[in-house]
Amino acid sequence: MTRIFRYILETDNGMAPCIDAGMVTLATCKPTIRRSARPGDWVLGFYPRPFERGMLAWAGRVTAAVSVGEYERHYRGRSDAVYRQKADGGFRRLRPDYHPEPDQMRKDLSAPVLTFDRLTTWYFGDKPEVCPADLTHLNAGGRGHLVNGVHAGDAEALLAWLQGICPPGIYGQPRHFNEAPQRTEGRAPTKPTGCSNHRIRC
Repeated sequence: MTRIFRYILETDNGMAPCIDAGMVTLATCKPTIRRSARPGDWVLGFYPRPFERGMLAWAGRVTAAVSVGEYERHYRGRSDAVYRQKADGGFRRLRPDYHPEPDQMRKDLSAPVLTFDRLTTWYFGDKPEVCPADLTHLNAGGRGHLVNGVHAGDAEALLAWLQGICPPGIYGQPRHFNEAPQRTEGRAPTKPTGCSNHRIRC
């Protein structure tokens, strides 16, 4: 059965997930999900309280899990490519303002980076969608993440619901975008843009 990882997205500032150039990636935060998820699995990020339960900020199907060093080399300049691998195998920070504590860096480097399939990924950001009644058991709540409690056919029902809302793509902006740390090396982050400035209904 396809696994569906669900968690509460407490802070959405364009870093985790990152939506640069319309591509969704998860390179920092949520190390347990990044370590466990495999291609074909789903990851869903929900709004925290006091928002209505079941408000979906984003949903995507994993296409690959790549090492932190490989990710930075291949996607150099993305906002979340914050660690560069050195010749000795260690890493140096490219953004001292982001996750500055040693333990934060250790957690970021403890799991690979997840990339998500553009054809099966939706980012709603500050324009969330509420899960329908037949999928409310997928709603996340509290700390950590959920992976159990998935019923047979949930992945297919989730995909059908999302496709019925709009085509895959970026439809909103991170709700904490103005609080995002600024780059200190390389390209500065740009305000995210999607395939539309308004919601598309199919």
